[in-house]
Amino acid sequence: MIKIVILFTIACILFPSVVFLSAYGDGLASETLPPSMIGNKNVTLSINTSPFLIDNYHAGTQINFVLLDVSNQQPIPQATIAVSVFRGDKAVLGHVFMSDSGNFLLDLIPDSSANKISIDEQGGPLPGLLGHSGEYNIRGPTFSAGGLYKFKIEVLTMGSYDNQVSKSFNAGVSIPETNNYQVYDKEYGNQNVTIIAYYDQISNFQYNSNDKTMNFVMPFNWSQDNIKQVSVVHQELKIPKSFGEFIVTKYDASINGVKLPDKAVSIDDYSSDERIVHLIVYKEELIKIAKQQDGTKQEMNFSLTPSNTTSFPIIQFTRNAQYKVSISWDPPKILPGSTTRFSFQILDPYLINKTVDSIDYDFSIIAGKNGAIFHKSGTTDNNGNMNTIDTQFPSNYTGTITIAFDNLNGNSFADSEFSGVVSPPTIVPEFPIGALTIIAILFSTIILFPKLVKK
Repeated sequence: MIKIVILFTIACILFPSVVFLSAYGDGLASETLPPSMIGNKNVTLSINTSPFLIDNYHAGTQINFVLLDVSNQQPIPQATIAVSVFRGDKAVLGHVFMSDSGNFLLDLIPDSSANKISIDEQGGPLPGLLGHSGEYNIRGPTFSAGGLYKFKIEVLTMGSYDNQVSKSFNAGVSIPETNNYQVYDKEYGNQNVTIIAYYDQISNFQYNSNDKTMNFVMPFNWSQDNIKQVSVVHQELKIPKSFGEFIVTKYDASINGVKLPDKAVSIDDYSSDERIVHLIVYKEELIKIAKQQDGTKQEMNFSLTPSNTTSFPIIQFTRNAQYKVSISWDPPKILPGSTTRFSFQILDPYLINKTVDSIDYDFSIIAGKNGAIFHKSGTTDNNGNMNTIDTQFPSNYTGTITIAFDNLNGNSFADSEFSGVVSPPTIVPEFPIGALTIIAILFSTIILFPKLVKK
């Protein structure tokens, strides 16, 4: 429970729009549709989705519809809605749902063995006869696949099952889809890359080992009407920390050849044993891409590659969200046999650039997962100055490293880790003296030859 609260707190700070996705979205985890007059009431429809665990091996999606009275934000009782669901151009579900409270909870349970979709109303020994709980289990093969699902919700009754009305709402809900790929890198061998798509299904994943570029495609409607409805497009890439050339401080990303701003790409080394790279593109950036891209193909072609530039400092929360750790190192490229200076500060988690009072710390450099290269215990500067540690790296090691801070202020939960890589040195080809002499003679002959011809 503590970890969930910490992750939620950090998510709220880093990605507030992702945690609370609001109005007018298309393919969101949560949205509230624009209000409309139905009879003499101003009514809106709230939609929320979340994954839930069916058993230890299968996850489903829970969709919550609430018909709300705008004046008091309370559910409108005895509501009946007709829901039609489309995936792409194909209709996958059509059913009438009833709820005494005005709150509808639909549990979409993937079942690839089922031949058709089944719908069961939950609640009490005789659901439907002694009242309507509004909770339904919907089981079938369709919901095994993620992607963008379009919903048409028609309100048939509200306030009383005898009070018939007619009003339609349209919405889009994304069911996240996880895609696993194995790539081969000529320097780091086979690596497993995971992409979680939060908007629609992706395809055509490719990795180019020569220029270290990942590409994948997602369908997207670039019409102005559709972009107006979209609040955010989010992709999450999980990259093994053993994938050295991809464990960098900065990435270059683009959609349809248009470079994304740095703020659209964020790195998370905290939430998982893998490096997580978030691509988060908001409506304003989508509008810019629509104007700059070549052609009008109805898709997003994503590209991600390690940047040639370095982004410092790197700032990350401790595991208990008590502190933020800000770190950079010089030179930016760590080489075997060289000395690297690490500069860091321990910051207040909620105030910008505000250092905390002097505290104790443990600083470690770890090769791979458990090979200690360096360790030092110390106390941070009390005047807010930068703390520095010089580290000599062994000449016989290249590969990924973990830069770890532990036991900040004596708290075993106040720790943080950063990922880096010790790069192999660049090898400059050497020419023997004889080869250099031959090159010099040939060069002189080329210069003198026209003069000899003239004579």
